[in-house]
Amino acid sequence: MKSFLVICNQSPFVDASLKESLDMALIFAAIDQEVSLLLQGNALFGLLAGQSIDTLSIKNYLKAFGTLALYDIDQIYVCAQSLEELNLKESQFAFDVIALNESEKRELLTKQHQVVTL
Repeated sequence: MKSFLVICNQSPFVDASLKESLDMALIFAAIDQEVSLLLQGNALFGLLAGQSIDTLSIKNYLKAFGTLALYDIDQIYVCAQSLEELNLKESQFAFDVIALNESEKRELLTKQHQVVTL
């Protein structure tokens, strides 16, 4: 089994990168690959609880987050530096995440067979 890390850097309100990252993670998981997801930068805004994106002209990517556990994607990582820069806290997110500092991110990257960044 190969391990894949899908990294998203973009705000969900600018383009479809977050939705595409989730779709890609689900596809890899559906073919029995080990998948982790790392959000950093403005992508963290996609995790905030209490969002109502129905009024925006984007697909509801929040539903995809709810299905990650069904596909054995248990690791949603966020960049600790991005949390600090954006003045966000893990408790503000709608989903459980694991914050990684720079050395932990490097370690995660070295353990992957493939890394995809959107």
